[in-house]
Amino acid sequence: MTAGVDASSQPLPPTAAEPKPNPWQRIAGVFFSPNETFQSIARRPDIIVPLLILLLCSVVTGIAVGTRVDFAAAAMENMPPDAPADRAEAGAKMAQTFGRIFAFSSPVLVLIGLTIIAGVLLIAFRIMGGEGNYKQAFSGNVYASFPSVLKGLIMAVVLFARSGVGAQEMDILVRSNPAFFVEQKVHPILFSFLTSLDIFTIWYVILLVIGFAAISRFPKAKAAAIIITLWVIAVVIKLGFVGLGVMMRSKAGA
Repeated sequence: MTAGVDASSQPLPPTAAEPKPNPWQRIAGVFFSPNETFQSIARRPDIIVPLLILLLCSVVTGIAVGTRVDFAAAAMENMPPDAPADRAEAGAKMAQTFGRIFAFSSPVLVLIGLTIIAGVLLIAFRIMGGEGNYKQAFSGNVYASFPSVLKGLIMAVVLFARSGVGAQEMDILVRSNPAFFVEQKVHPILFSFLTSLDIFTIWYVILLVIGFAAISRFPKAKAAAIIITLWVIAVVIKLGFVGLGVMMRSKAGA
């Protein structure tokens, strides 16, 4: 007879092992079921396949930017009005060369950015008492970046459909932020700030909050406070560089 046995004292049945992660399902889950997807990533992070897909997409975007964007025109616009013709021409050629180098190097730059951001976020969350390791942080950052990949592919389609796109148009080419309402040359700092309010950037930040809440085992509100604070610091630094550039051009034109 087992009627008098406490059921809670009975051993629990063994839990089935979580199936091997499917990167394609996880990429889809980033867009359609991020909470469950990032919980799964926190339990079993994976890197190679999603990273290769992300870098391959960055190659496509880099080729589009390198072959379709006119970096020389933007350099000519920023030249002082009294600049000698030979100096202006040399500056335009240099801008075109460096612009193409950066565009074709986009996979390397993306990889460096992913590495640094994952490290900074992990350090911030660990300082605040959160859990997690670098593999989880890097995997979560890679998957959170896929909305940015979507923007890059849209940009590539637009660039391949056009020719001679100016470098100054790149931030508003997809029309995913309110900066296109502002004249960049007239209000450069405001323009730069508005580019930070990009739909895809906000989407990325939201996914980072969900992902690092799962990795660190923090409530989403606390994860949001940490990530948004870091994002605001990054925006302020960017605006500082823009303001410095404005001051240097003003002195050069004086």
